Amino acid sequence: MIATSEAATYPALESLLQDAREATGLADFGEGSFREGLAQLLASLERDALLPEAARQHTIALIRRRLVNRLKIEDWYARHPETADVAVGGPIVVTGLTRTGSTALGNMLSLDPQFRSLRGWEQREPVPPPVLGAEEADPRRIAAAAEIDALYAANDAVVAQHIHEVDASVEDTEVLGLDFGAQQMTLPVWGYFDWWRTADMRAVFRYHRRVVQLLQSRRPPDLWLFKAPHHKFHLDALMEAYPNARFIMTHRDPAKSVPSYASFVSSIWPGDTASRHQPQVVGPEISKHLRVGMERALASRDRIGEDRFIDIHHPDLNRDPLGTLARIYDFLGLELTQAMRDSVTAWLAKHRSGAHGEHRYTPEQYGLTAAGIRADYDFYIKRFGVHTGD
Repeated sequence: MIATSEAATYPALESLLQDAREATGLADFGEGSFREGLAQLLASLERDALLPEAARQHTIALIRRRLVNRLKIEDWYARHPETADVAVGGPIVVTGLTRTGSTALGNMLSLDPQFRSLRGWEQREPVPPPVLGAEEADPRRIAAAAEIDALYAANDAVVAQHIHEVDASVEDTEVLGLDFGAQQMTLPVWGYFDWWRTADMRAVFRYHRRVVQLLQSRRPPDLWLFKAPHHKFHLDALMEAYPNARFIMTHRDPAKSVPSYASFVSSIWPGDTASRHQPQVVGPEISKHLRVGMERALASRDRIGEDRFIDIHHPDLNRDPLGTLARIYDFLGLELTQAMRDSVTAWLAKHRSGAHGEHRYTPEQYGLTAAGIRADYDFYIKRFGVHTGD
């Protein structure tokens, strides 16, 4: 059983909206379903999250920032209506079970100037949109680079778990979060996850496209690269917003990826939040969450059609990254240039396995067993011939 908070400690939804209006002098939040998602998130924060005070204040500030960003986005569109005519190419979407090499693959692909990466620093503050040729001097990028440098200097455990690069395409948590339709694994909001897994995300992805148009308006190219394992939950909604999408689905033994993700998400919860949640509860919740996501992904994939997907297995990516990239580029009908091969070779030398330390975890730490996980994911292992034991 999951412990719950005893007292209401978060502002009311309308109070948060008013705070954003007063902070900006703006009033139009635009269309979308953000009020429903925000209500679900606030309710789950009250009931499930058990955040310490500093983390609670950080989370409230994050919500306010996203609401302020919505107001600024709508103001930008009002002043620059031509933004709505920006043509979005692709996208190419790296998705699948999490902790399967998707970050490494996404970061390698982000080296190719053919792709338009969705960077974390531009998501966090989309207005004004970045300008081609002026990004190195953009204070948002400078601040993000400094944060990454500080992280690498101070937190060996987090660095060993995840590669951080300022210009790589990262999970679109901030873009989806503008409509409060992000997965939000940075918080232990179990009730929100229960709602989010099967929520209608069509309006969320329509707003996602609106933000992407803004970000592209002064910074080509137009062939977008999204890296987001959580997209597997809502592929149909994504396809409605992006009908030309193609998918690179990454795979790994779930007995490895599931406990790895439980360890990773616990480590990124703010403050000492993890100490307030029993790992033996966290593990089964995470495993259930990811399993439902894969079930939904396979059902959507059957509807979308196999021709939109290529499958990449974690052992293959580790053993032959350039050969794996060649397969992907052939699938996409794009040229894998020698310059790109050279860039990837240099990247691999810097980020070889273990270069930033080892991420250590076991299923048993999180109330799981390898055999139990593989039994739960048997449908997935069999469909894709996933190698177990890597």
